[in-house]
Amino acid sequence: MKKFIVALIILLAIIFLITSFSELRQIGLVLQKGNIFIISLAVLIEIGWILVLGRSFQTLFRIVGIRKELLPLARLVAAVNFVNIVAPSAGVSGMAVIYTDAIKNGHSSARVTVGSLLFLLFDYFGLLTIIFVGLVILFLRNTLNAADVIAFLLFLVLALTLGGMLYLASHSQQQLIQAVTFIARTVNKIVRPFRKHEVLSEENARIFACEIVEGVRALHHIRLGWLRPLLLTLLNKLLLVSILGVIFLAFKVPTTLAVVIAGFSIAYLFVIISPTPAGVGIVEGVMTLALKSLGIPLEAAMVVTLAYRSVTFWFPLLLGMISFRSLQQT
Repeated sequence: MKKFIVALIILLAIIFLITSFSELRQIGLVLQKGNIFIISLAVLIEIGWILVLGRSFQTLFRIVGIRKELLPLARLVAAVNFVNIVAPSAGVSGMAVIYTDAIKNGHSSARVTVGSLLFLLFDYFGLLTIIFVGLVILFLRNTLNAADVIAFLLFLVLALTLGGMLYLASHSQQQLIQAVTFIARTVNKIVRPFRKHEVLSEENARIFACEIVEGVRALHHIRLGWLRPLLLTLLNKLLLVSILGVIFLAFKVPTTLAVVIAGFSIAYLFVIISPTPAGVGIVEGVMTLALKSLGIPLEAAMVVTLAYRSVTFWFPLLLGMISFRSLQQT
C-alpha cells in the first residue's frame, strides 16, 4: 500500500509537470535573458530560506519536546511542500508525510501536530506583517483594489481561526471539539451539492482536536523561548523579499524597496488564498499586474514574475520531489 501511494504521488508530480510544460518553457526562455550569476545568488538565498524553515521547525519541535536534526527537518519540509502541491488537500497530504515521519522516528503525533500548527501560526504572523506593509504601500500609491483587501481579510480570518484553535486547546478541550466538529459539519454542508461523500469526517475532527489538546499540554511549562521562532519567521520573509530584489537586479529592471515589498505582498497573499496549489496560474497573473500598477513596464513585470516563481516555486518543487523520494528510501 505504501509503495502504491508513493508511486501515485510521483505520477501526480509527472502529470503536474506535463500540464505546466508551456510555463516551464517560458521560464527557460526568460532565465536566458538574465545574469546567470545573480540568478544563482537568488537560488542560494532560496536554499538558505529552506534551511531557515527547517530551523524554525526544529525550534518549535524542541518547544513541544521533540528533538530532530536540522538537515533531516529541512528535507522533511521540502517533501511536505512537494506533496501539498502535487496532491492538494488543504494541507492534509503534507501532514500525512509529517505523521509518517513522526511514527517512524517514535515521536508523539500529538506533539508533532501542535509543533506544525505553531509553525503555521508564526508563518502567518510574519506574512500578515509584511503583506500589511505592502497593502499600505499600494494604498499610498492609489493602486490598492477591493480584491487585495478581500484576500487579506480572508487570510486574517484563517490566521485568527488557527490562533483561536490553539487558544481553545489550552483552555477547554470540550469547546475545541465543538468548534472543530462545527467547522467540519459546515464544510460538509457547503460541498454537499457537489460531492456525495463527506470532505471532513466529524470523528476525525474530534480525534484531531484531542491530539491538539494533548500536544498543547507540553507548552504549559514554556514562559520564554518564543523570541527565536519569531525572529526566524521574520528572517524567512526577509529572505523571500530579498530574492525578489535580486531578480530585479538580474534582469536590470529599475525598482525601489517599496515596489519590491508591495510586489512580494500581493504575490504571497494569493499564494495563500488562491484555490490552486501554491497559486499556480493565478499568482503569475496577479503579481504581473501588481508590478505594472506600481510603474514597472508590462514586459519587465512578466519577466520578473516568471523568474521569481522559477526560484521560489519550481526550484523548491524539484528539491521537494528529490526529498520525498529519499524519505521513502530510508
